[in-house]
Amino acid sequence: MEFIISFLSEWGYLALFICMALENMNIPIPSEIILGFAGFLVSQGVFSFWPTILIGTLAGLIGSLASYYMGYKGGRDMILRHTQKGGMGAKKMIAAKNWFETYGGIAVFTGRLLPGIRTFISLPAGIAQFPLPEFTILTIIGTIPWTIFLVYMGAMLGENWHSLLSYKLEIALVCIVICAIIAVAFHFYQKHKNNKHEAQ
Repeated sequence: MEFIISFLSEWGYLALFICMALENMNIPIPSEIILGFAGFLVSQGVFSFWPTILIGTLAGLIGSLASYYMGYKGGRDMILRHTQKGGMGAKKMIAAKNWFETYGGIAVFTGRLLPGIRTFISLPAGIAQFPLPEFTILTIIGTIPWTIFLVYMGAMLGENWHSLLSYKLEIALVCIVICAIIAVAFHFYQKHKNNKHEAQ
C-alpha cells in the first residue's frame, strides 16, 4: 500500500492511470487503495474530481480490453493454468467465469460492480468472444459508478480515506445486492421478451 501511495503522490495522474490499468489486468492492486487515495488527493486539491474519474475509467477500460484480449487469444487453457495454482486469485477467476456463463452480457456490466470479480470478468468474456463493441460499452457503464463511488468516498473521508479498507465487506454486500437485483430484473425481462416472441 505504501508503494502505491508514494507512486500516486509523486507521479500523479500518470500513476493513477498505470495502477488502474494494471488492476484491471488482474494484477492484485486493490482499487479501494488506488481510488480511495486519489479521492484524498482530490480533497487536498492535488487532483481534480472529474479528471480523476475520467482517467480512472479510461485506465479501467484499457486494462479490461487487455484482459479481454488475453482471454480471446489464450482461451480456456489460460484459466486452467491459472486455476490449477489455487489460491484466492483462482477462486475469483472461477467465480467470474461462472458469473459470465450464467448471465452473459449483463455479467460484464454487473461484474464490474462486484469486488474481486470485477477485474476478472474480462477474461471469460474474451474466451467466449463476446462482441467487442458491446463489451466496451458495458465495461464503461459498469466502471463509471465504481470509480465515482470510491473517489467520492475518498474525497469525503479526507485523511481518513484508508477507512474504506475497513468496510470492504459492507461495500461488497451492497454491490452484491445491487447486482442481484439487476440480474433478477434482467432475467424477467429476457423471460418476458422470449414469451412475447413465442406468442407471435
